Amino acid sequence: MTIKIAPKAGQRYASLALSSDWRIETLRASRALLVGAGALGNEVAKNLAMIGVRHLTVIDMDGVESSNLTRSVFFRERDEGRPKAEVLAAGVRDLNPDVAVWPIVAPIPQAVGHGVVRRADMIFGCLDNRLARLDLNLMCHRLGKPWVDGSMEDLDGDVSVYVPGAGPCYRCTMTEMDLRIVKDRLGCKHVALQAAASGKVPTTSTMGSIIAALQVQEAIKLRQGEARGSLAGKRLVVNGRINDFFAVSPEAKPDCLDHETYGEITERPDWAAERTTPREVLRQFRADAGQDGLLSLGFDLVVGIECHACGKRRHWPEPARSPIRYSQSLCPDCGREASVLTIDSLTGGEPWADLPLARLTVPALEILKVVSLDQARWYELTGDLAALPETIR
Repeated sequence: MTIKIAPKAGQRYASLALSSDWRIETLRASRALLVGAGALGNEVAKNLAMIGVRHLTVIDMDGVESSNLTRSVFFRERDEGRPKAEVLAAGVRDLNPDVAVWPIVAPIPQAVGHGVVRRADMIFGCLDNRLARLDLNLMCHRLGKPWVDGSMEDLDGDVSVYVPGAGPCYRCTMTEMDLRIVKDRLGCKHVALQAAASGKVPTTSTMGSIIAALQVQEAIKLRQGEARGSLAGKRLVVNGRINDFFAVSPEAKPDCLDHETYGEITERPDWAAERTTPREVLRQFRADAGQDGLLSLGFDLVVGIECHACGKRRHWPEPARSPIRYSQSLCPDCGREASVLTIDSLTGGEPWADLPLARLTVPALEILKVVSLDQARWYELTGDLAALPETIR
């Protein structure tokens, strides 16, 4: 005789609580970070919403297109042109009002500071380009945070689980061809050229469901401390044509450029990106370390251009994060392509040292790295927390 157990009225998660593999209390209290709100992002968000993950941050810079409708469960025709992150957030709230969602319409390196990644319990990469994956990979590795990546094309797909210190990072797995493609995305240093349209990657709704489900399942294992039975350090390859699933174990590269790790982080509730300046940070480092330091931005900041044709050098009043648009690299006097002037650190003597960090494109809740000859310290802009949604706090 089959015994049916009916959950009591109002007990939304009663059936999930019966699982011997999921600890529903742990999952419901989790903070999830989802980077990419396309086909995989829709499916990952759907699963997280049904589980009832308490907090979800969604990052995507693109808008909804009609071609997304065949594989994105939260998008509708009326949403065309609207930011994917915002449409996805609204759909998650409708599916499960218990989930607090924060949509961010921006590219990953500018969208959130490392402090957001630091507070995430589950991190998902649902991206369609290598540059964004590299950005997410570096942030996670610096903080020792595992993340689960997914990709698909036609009836092929794969899921990779990157755990710092337990196998390769994403950059480790890239081939020379992959790295060449990334380099080709930048026509010259710091300038992004518009690539010729080459069509979309063919994707199917069935593979989106399969890959995203595996991503969420692997993230749950890590969240519950079950790395031994997970894909940690491995890639699961799925060939849907012949129903072939197999796992591979790429090797970590000891000389990988992305194997940077942060040390002990000092939280600064009195510092925020909109009001704290590089000079203040460097002054604090001198007080803490007893010597002058260098504030590392962690990225290239474009501060102007220099034209070799007419000999003019111009510093911009508002620096921009690299890469910039091609039109920005043209000399306003002669129209020729100019060299881009960049900085990646500050000593305190620059004209930009008294600008708020936000004007130097430093995001809220960033973790600042300051170094000297023999010391390094990391400071978090914890003062930004008060203005951020509850999904982070």
